[in-house]
Amino acid sequence: MTDLTKSYVHLAVDAVDTVIYDPEGRYDPERYDRYATYEEARDAALTCIELMLYMQDYDGEDHQRELETMLPLLEGSETFEHLQAHRKYKSLIRRLRRLPKPEPVPA
Repeated sequence: MTDLTKSYVHLAVDAVDTVIYDPEGRYDPERYDRYATYEEARDAALTCIELMLYMQDYDGEDHQRELETMLPLLEGSETFEHLQAHRKYKSLIRRLRRLPKPEPVPA
């Protein structure tokens, strides 16, 4: 059962960590980390990105650039609404929507 009080989801889109808002509980908490606040989800995504960059654990220069693009977006966004306002974030979410839909959460 999904805890709908944890509406912010930390996930990776094309191996780039980010945060989405999912109050409907479409993303299964067994597969995706859910958080009660945007700040918690953002910090989790930032930690993953920073670690990948520090360890040089990325798949080529394109992946590195995408991580380096998302890093300041997350760092500079104190709220989810601020993150959503960024054009580059919107582009990432459009890519997410083209990926296969998440499996429904079992009731």
